[in-house]
Amino acid sequence: MPLRIRRGTNADRTTITPVQGEPIYTTDTKKLYVGDGTTAGGVVIGGALTVDTQDFTASGTWTKPANAVWVEVTMCGGGAAGSAGTTAFCGYGGGAGRTAQKTFLASALPSTVSVTCGAALASAAANTSANSSAFGTYLYAMGAGSDATDATSGGTGGSSLLFIEANYRQYGMGGGEEVNLSGDGNVGAPFGPGGGGSGGFDGWIQAAGHAGGKAASGETNGFKAAQGGGGAGGASGTTGVAGTAGGYDTITGFGNGGGGGGEGTAGAGGAGGAAVRGGGGGGGGKGTTAGGAGGAGGAGFVRVRTLCFG
Repeated sequence: MPLRIRRGTNADRTTITPVQGEPIYTTDTKKLYVGDGTTAGGVVIGGALTVDTQDFTASGTWTKPANAVWVEVTMCGGGAAGSAGTTAFCGYGGGAGRTAQKTFLASALPSTVSVTCGAALASAAANTSANSSAFGTYLYAMGAGSDATDATSGGTGGSSLLFIEANYRQYGMGGGEEVNLSGDGNVGAPFGPGGGGSGGFDGWIQAAGHAGGKAASGETNGFKAAQGGGGAGGASGTTGVAGTAGGYDTITGFGNGGGGGGEGTAGAGGAGGAAVRGGGGGGGGKGTTAGGAGGAGGAGFVRVRTLCFG
């Protein structure tokens, strides 16, 4: 007669705490567990390593998966909108949200944690707690700053930059740490979202809108990489063409910057492209009758990846 051990469904298993050395077999998941005297359901024997990924584009609740070992949290705060263009200048690109990352022992976290995705910022608005993303009380990331010199964690508020040449030319600086001399949005800091591109402006810069910056995928010195890669800038014309929305990077999940609107040579400037997942919105293009509206920044984004055994 074959030896038979304690058995039942996986749901049944979790309702008991087997004594030390007591084996349990689950008939539905076909796994073997052994009791240690304290762990409900016992400890899995063998099993495979798996990764559970939960992406949050809106506030919610994270639930710890079964058999969790390590938990990695990556997030960004809200990105800033691009500013509107005028009949004199283009609008600048909005800054990208700041980023934060931390790894936790799963045993140090409760079974559920509240997740907050920070709101996007208005153009050049000061960052507040409402713009910060958070993983409970364990980790947080602020939204884009309100000052071009505020680059402590990879984002600026898209503040204007003035260059003095034979005449005064003002153009937009996309989000990211490095000063951008082309008007394209800056690539995000490593594993961070990208900034918005500036609007189109005749003369020293260009009449077409500039490209938004892409979210960095961890390349070396990502925030110093070539600019652009996000939403495309709109073309110039009698009425400026709107910039393209930013989309997001499929590797990191962070948002790309929106493209800037094109200049309106005999009408309104094009609107800047919107951003998602912490990216900066594109700046509006200069127009002869009115400037284009700035593109909206992206709300914050939180990714929780859990290494599970069994």
